[in-house]
Amino acid sequence: MKRNLHGFAGNLLFAFNIFIIFLLIFEDKLIVPYWLQPIGRMHPMILHFPIAILMLAMFLEFFRFKTEYNAQDLYQRFASNLLLVGAIFSAVTVIMGLFLSQEGGYTDETLQWHKWTGVSIVFIPSLIYWSRNASWYKAPLARSGAIITFFCLILAGHFGATLTHGENFVLEPLMPKEENVPIDQAIVFDHVIKPIFVNKCVSCHNPDKLKGDLILADAKSILKGGKNGKLFVAGKPELSLLLQRIHLPLEEKKHMPPKGKIQLSDDEITLLYHWIKANADF
Repeated sequence: MKRNLHGFAGNLLFAFNIFIIFLLIFEDKLIVPYWLQPIGRMHPMILHFPIAILMLAMFLEFFRFKTEYNAQDLYQRFASNLLLVGAIFSAVTVIMGLFLSQEGGYTDETLQWHKWTGVSIVFIPSLIYWSRNASWYKAPLARSGAIITFFCLILAGHFGATLTHGENFVLEPLMPKEENVPIDQAIVFDHVIKPIFVNKCVSCHNPDKLKGDLILADAKSILKGGKNGKLFVAGKPELSLLLQRIHLPLEEKKHMPPKGKIQLSDDEITLLYHWIKANADF
């Protein structure tokens, strides 16, 4: 029974690798049907599980040729099974990520880095699993594979965080803070309006994550608008898409910021209203 289950898992891993290669080859022609989109959107939810498993599996693989572990059957079987499970769940996560990427809203460069480092987290552990009992597979290969996989995990996580939260998300608290400007020297957009966008909007509307093809990180991009048109009509806040979306009910899909994100305060909404009414000067 255990042997059959182990064989099935090994075949499943092989099938997932072939399917991922297929998705990569035909990526430009891939259309994800609406009923599969929820599976793609589960990518951020399950990705932490294979990361934890693979990190432990690579730790065990790194030390597997040490004399005190090499002869331990329990250690070797546990390391092998853990690697197999981690590779399978990594494959599932990558497939979900490839589905999710088809929905758009991400810049190509960061997405490509995240995609290929993520794919490597499937291919490299799979190759290690298939090769680890071969006569030519020795300690240097085991350690090199473990180290490369570990760094790919870090890089994939970094680029994934950039896609989700924007650039410098991790190091932002350590970055120098902008000094407060005296009120008589303040520039309305730079010192009043732009911080609202940065704090409440830019995490989803930045050069790396183009939700609605809209960037709110700089004046030029704000003026350009997104796929739904201009963000505002200068002097006419009642006709401005920005304020219309802000005032939608929280449960409404198009309400901005989305439910679950930090919402704008009444004072911030008032500031945006009066800024647009005063012709939205930059």
